[in-house]
Amino acid sequence: MWELCQISNVIAYTNSLGLADKTTELKQRCKDEYGLECGSANMKKIESFMQWMREGGAKFRRLQLKYYGPDYRGVHTNGNIKANEVFLKVPYHMIITSKSGRQTEIGKKILATKVKVHWDYLVFITVFLMVEMHNPTSKWKPYLDVYPHLANTFPLFYTDYEKFLLRGTPMLEHIASEYKMLSDEYNRLAEAIPEFREFSEEEYIRNKILVVSRIFYVTLDGVGERIMVPLAGTILLNRKICSTIIMRRLARRTGSILKRTLPS
Repeated sequence: MWELCQISNVIAYTNSLGLADKTTELKQRCKDEYGLECGSANMKKIESFMQWMREGGAKFRRLQLKYYGPDYRGVHTNGNIKANEVFLKVPYHMIITSKSGRQTEIGKKILATKVKVHWDYLVFITVFLMVEMHNPTSKWKPYLDVYPHLANTFPLFYTDYEKFLLRGTPMLEHIASEYKMLSDEYNRLAEAIPEFREFSEEEYIRNKILVVSRIFYVTLDGVGERIMVPLAGTILLNRKICSTIIMRRLARRTGSILKRTLPS
């Protein structure tokens, strides 16, 4: 699998030489390997994200994102990952923790007002993401540009027809109960902190659900913490792969390390 910047540069070079057949071949290779037309808007977002990761100090020589469709993408490798091989390293400053959310202005107010919330670490990570999403100059923009913006594969956002198919199961009651719990939580936050209404109820619930699906539990300086790690969160969604990897976090200076723990 080629690096994005490599194949993009080669295509530009062959095109400048007037090598139409070679350019067409490379463009097809790009589409086959990345699921996107070279130079497309979504391809540029992925290129920017991967470059942002590298410039931030992340190490992932054998990993690459592949686009499946709107709001769907996955991580691929160009070879087998050996047992005990470290295949991703992400420095601490590129990791989102519950502390990240506590340090925002809204996070500080949540702490000060002592609003009752469910799983506060999820709330703070969600708040951090939403604050950054509303910040046009956020340093996290390359990551947020490839972060999901829909949650329609989660039961809480099923269509009426999808819910119709669940008739006769306890799932419908569970969906209603879960949505009410999150809606009530949003309203408590918005009532206690007027600035929280900058985020809609749907936005809050959707992002909290997305956070749940992407967090890791690690030990940070001897204390349990939940974190979100760019690129690693996409691997987490593949449960088959996730069963054979661990994330290790030893100290703030170390960052996050993903390694395969079972025989390849």
